[in-house]
Amino acid sequence: MPWCPKCKAEYREGFAECSTCQVPLVDSLPEENEVSEREKFVLPDGMEKPIVVYTAKNRLEATTICDMLHENDVVAYDRPASFGQIVDYTGADSRFGLSIIVDVSQTARARELIDEMHRNLSETPIDENELARLAEEQAMETPEQPMEDNASFKLLPVVAGIIVVALVLLYFVSN
Repeated sequence: MPWCPKCKAEYREGFAECSTCQVPLVDSLPEENEVSEREKFVLPDGMEKPIVVYTAKNRLEATTICDMLHENDVVAYDRPASFGQIVDYTGADSRFGLSIIVDVSQTARARELIDEMHRNLSETPIDENELARLAEEQAMETPEQPMEDNASFKLLPVVAGIIVVALVLLYFVSN
């Protein structure tokens, strides 16, 4: 199975590049202690000095903007805007949005394209069918999370039964 050397995401056979980091996939990840500090910070090809140009509100907006920038030959990727160390542990998007990052040399072009995209969206809003299609595409890209057993839900019928018995006893005792 191919792996991303940067975010360590696992991909199915047939993929050659990480969809998030835009870096080539490798056949296997090196052991943790084999990875040097320099290798931990893999930038996409064409990016020398990364800089944040925009903070998206959610994953769909970040993906849309990154795709638009890629279509216009601007190398970009996204990452959680704040509290990155929490995201590293949980693997979830940050509640503070996602930063869109480009090379410092492409900052003006990226901001111009993002502003133009926002102007176009405000002039011609996306119809509901297009929003549904985009949401469905996003859902297809998101890996399925396994359901975990929650012990509190298993105890719920037991607790409800105890409460009912206690109320019945209280009724008979008070009469």
